[in-house]
Amino acid sequence: MKTDILGIKIDQLTQQQALAEIEKFLSLSGRHQIITANPEIVLESLTDGNYRKIINDSSMTVADGVGLLWAAKFLSLKSDSLITSIIQAFTCAISLIFQPRYCQEVLPERIAGVDLLEKICELAGQKAWKIYLLGAGRGIAERTAMILKERYLNLNIVGASQGPTFKFPSPRLVGLGPTISNFQFSNNLQIPNKQFQNAIADINQTKPEILFVAFGSPKQDFFISQVLNQLPSVKLAMGVGGAFDFISGKTKRAPLIWRELGLEWLHRFIYQPWRAIRIFNATLRFITYTIKVKRHLK
Repeated sequence: MKTDILGIKIDQLTQQQALAEIEKFLSLSGRHQIITANPEIVLESLTDGNYRKIINDSSMTVADGVGLLWAAKFLSLKSDSLITSIIQAFTCAISLIFQPRYCQEVLPERIAGVDLLEKICELAGQKAWKIYLLGAGRGIAERTAMILKERYLNLNIVGASQGPTFKFPSPRLVGLGPTISNFQFSNNLQIPNKQFQNAIADINQTKPEILFVAFGSPKQDFFISQVLNQLPSVKLAMGVGGAFDFISGKTKRAPLIWRELGLEWLHRFIYQPWRAIRIFNATLRFITYTIKVKRHLK
């Protein structure tokens, strides 16, 4: 089942249920895209119908962000006034820390992209699935591959590369088309086609069943949507955002207690204050917009 959050369909899955579905994807024919959604991605989709379509057409969209658990529960509650809605919003937010099961009644669990990636790698070692890592900074994918192979017995990572680079300003992708050459930035500059064709050729040469892409959202999701049908061996592709940075040690992840309390965003703000605008969007802006939308749904 799925729940609707501001027009985005999020799968009501625990991490174990998601892994069971992924195992089915890998055992059958067909190609599948997984989206790891968070409040920023939901907000981005509000102004980009193409991005919203990619997300809702994906085989699986998981809730990578406690803000989505909050929103799912908050939107499920009936209210007859703005004051009631504000009280409900505050109650749901507080419950994330002190009574998390209350907010998990609609979406049962936050499934962080980096955690799901590692669980898939653990399963891949058991099932002999081949994996390719694409993206992040120079040398990060290669270091991530080395660390993952040390952690998981028999893990077969057949390729790891930085892939295409995005040097143009305002890297918000717009528009869809039948070929990779139709990728464009909002300033109408074409992404260098040769870089993408080289990446596709390298992936096809190594023939992985699983592709992890770390370009950041929405770039990674547009990329997967456009190229997946050009990758015959790939059955599962997932955008993983900053997962390679965390695994490689380039970026320090919040301690487990912060994550369990739903405060990973606060930890990132403390140690990466330059992310203030992104954190503002994922928290206050997302909360405010969700309250407004709920009032219109009365």
